[in-house]
Amino acid sequence: MKRNEFKKLGNTIKNNWRVALVVIIMMAISGYVLANYGLTKHYVTTTDIYIESTDDTPPTEKAAMAVLLFTSPKMYDAINENLTIQFSYAELEKIITVTQVNDTQLITASFDCQTSMESYKLSELYLQLIQRVLDDYDAKASTRVVRTPIEPQKPVFPDDTLFTIVGASAGAVISVLGLLIIWRLDNTISSADDITDEYGVPVIGELMDFDNEIDYLGR
Repeated sequence: MKRNEFKKLGNTIKNNWRVALVVIIMMAISGYVLANYGLTKHYVTTTDIYIESTDDTPPTEKAAMAVLLFTSPKMYDAINENLTIQFSYAELEKIITVTQVNDTQLITASFDCQTSMESYKLSELYLQLIQRVLDDYDAKASTRVVRTPIEPQKPVFPDDTLFTIVGASAGAVISVLGLLIIWRLDNTISSADDITDEYGVPVIGELMDFDNEIDYLGR
């Protein structure tokens, strides 16, 4: 890249940096607004439950069975009996996730709702019902809560900070690309070197730019 091209790039940045800054700020604001008002929030409450067998069945097998029973129709029916607004089985399957931890007696239950209070209240109700459901199925197992649920303070998705950073980063990329496009499309003649590079002819003389020179007489 020749010296005059560097100069032209510098002029492009100098003349357009305010626009680039506005683009970055607007994209960051857009990311924040999208995260807070444009997407469905997901609040997740998690609890750990320890399953102990009360017969000769190995405890880990009881835990595996409990995973199935805790997402069974009887569990969903028991939940709906205690809720003002009823959920379908398909909706509850999306809200409630139950998994066995590394083939142990420990089970993790997660509750994904649109508000933190709904998520927390549903987890509490769930813990009240699990022993009842096991007994209804005659599962011969007892439960103990290892990690009590805590009401989430912020959604797991979307993260407004992350969306703001991503928006600002996207704005920066767009600004850089825009400046490069403006620079490459700029075919104005701003110096004698531009004439030589563009037309391949030597410059014999050059007029002084009086606007940029100091008036030594003080005028």
